[in-house]
Amino acid sequence: MALSSLKVPLAAEKMMIKQQALKSFFGSVMTAVLGFAIGIAALYGWQYANQPPTVIEMDTSAHFAATDKRLILYSASWCQYCDKVKNYLNKHQLVFENRDIESADPKVQQLFQTLGAEGIPQILIGNKVIRGADLAALEDELKKRQLL
Repeated sequence: MALSSLKVPLAAEKMMIKQQALKSFFGSVMTAVLGFAIGIAALYGWQYANQPPTVIEMDTSAHFAATDKRLILYSASWCQYCDKVKNYLNKHQLVFENRDIESADPKVQQLFQTLGAEGIPQILIGNKVIRGADLAALEDELKKRQLL
């Protein structure tokens, strides 16, 4: 009788040890997953907080010196985002000068470089430069200048 009464507590103790091991394992996995999720969220938060501004103010007088247009678009023929901006401007019947940054004209390339831009499209309206195909920012700027 003494032998069988010892087997039950040993079996229960082994079961408790297994349960504790499982809890510890799942706790470690959940901690790792949570840590990973927090790391990813922090990375995206950092990238979002450090985005360059879409609209910047700068001296664009050299760009407008040889044109009577109030809008200049720096683009490339293969750029789908540039096409998006062109379609928007054409839809609203806005007159603009399109300057292809891949043209053989060294003046266009030189002027584009003065913008310090890393991509296209670049939209110039007065002393403002809109970087990228941000149509909301473009619309705001056009309304401020009563062009829309």
